[in-house]
Amino acid sequence: MTDSAWHHLFPALAAGDPTTRVLIDGAQRLDIPPDQPMFHAGAPCHNYVLVLTGSVRVQVIGEGGREAVLYRVLPGHACVLTTCCILSGENYPAEGFTETAVRVLTLTKPVFDRALEEAPTFRRFVFANLGNRIAEVITRMEELAFRPIERRLADFLLARADPAPIAATHQEIAVELGTAREVVSRHLKRLETAGLVRLGRSTLEVLDRAGLQRISRGPQ
Repeated sequence: MTDSAWHHLFPALAAGDPTTRVLIDGAQRLDIPPDQPMFHAGAPCHNYVLVLTGSVRVQVIGEGGREAVLYRVLPGHACVLTTCCILSGENYPAEGFTETAVRVLTLTKPVFDRALEEAPTFRRFVFANLGNRIAEVITRMEELAFRPIERRLADFLLARADPAPIAATHQEIAVELGTAREVVSRHLKRLETAGLVRLGRSTLEVLDRAGLQRISRGPQ
């Protein structure tokens, strides 16, 4: 990816004031391998990060060590928790890991603070991105808290289903859905008994999309 590639991913910043463009052009570029920590719960936030390539998974760990995915940061976005923490000075309440090789632009906190004062386009981007992403996180938390697990599981399977089997262990699905592996295994077995899926070793195949869609919609 060339140094000017951020213009296509962040058009609002690229079309903004000269101070914003100089700021982003001068940001440090980092390449991070997959499966590496971006931040840990309880750690301070020192940098504002814009993702250019790859995917960062943000998750929380609850009582008993159970993990739940909150959201992913994809190219063209900034992490909502990073934004909140760098603005407030609070430590991270969750953790982030690279799912793939990731390239990011980083601004140190002093540069970020100065940019909020001097670069109006950058300031508007920061708060607009924050507002949009917070709404998505709230929707995700409502789903984890209130939507029945069988409907969330059906949605997960429908989103991942294609001609090839879904490559995911029961534990990986549990992390995505914010529940226990045993719960996922039990519900998948019910779906298999009903003829909706076929289970394999670390894979599963959707056999009846219409049936899963009925589960997803819930009682009519």
